[in-house]
Amino acid sequence: MRRLLISLLLALVMTLGFALPAFADTSQDVTVTATPAFICIANAPGDWTVNDIVGVGTKGVMVVDTVYYSNPSGDCTVPSDDVVDGECRFTITNTSTVITDLTVNFPDHAGGDASTNSDAGTNDTTSFGAYVYCTGMTYSSGKVICKKAGSDPMKEDLAATTDIKWGITYESQSDAWTSGTPMTSTVTITATAA
Repeated sequence: MRRLLISLLLALVMTLGFALPAFADTSQDVTVTATPAFICIANAPGDWTVNDIVGVGTKGVMVVDTVYYSNPSGDCTVPSDDVVDGECRFTITNTSTVITDLTVNFPDHAGGDASTNSDAGTNDTTSFGAYVYCTGMTYSSGKVICKKAGSDPMKEDLAATTDIKWGITYESQSDAWTSGTPMTSTVTITATAA
């Protein structure tokens, strides 16, 4: 009888064990990540002296009606199709978290003869022409006219956190200068959300 009673109790405990709810977690955690749309670029180096590698004439001195490139391979060396890193003086370090477009504007010079930007990519009397280019671009057909303001983007849809190298093409004015005083301009590269 004792065995029967123990067997019945054991059967009852097992039956109730299946019928009673199991203990469950009463809370759960969720990790929330909030990445801001952040646009930030840095450019280096921050200067360029036209003809500083010695392409034509005296180092650091331009000649009239001549095309110069900020190409470390040579001041008068045309970048290749496709442009490679070694043909670009400047490096954009891009820490943006979104896809961006890069636009470059080249205002008129100040000082000396104060040559003006033709906004056409070509030179004229008292005016210089300018283009910009970047790594991967087909230079002959892809370079972008660099105006004093309102230039088209040099690079569209640059991936987030992707660095890129770039350069400037500069065609000096077609007539003689009246002064040997250096002219300066501050070229600005801007990143905007694509």
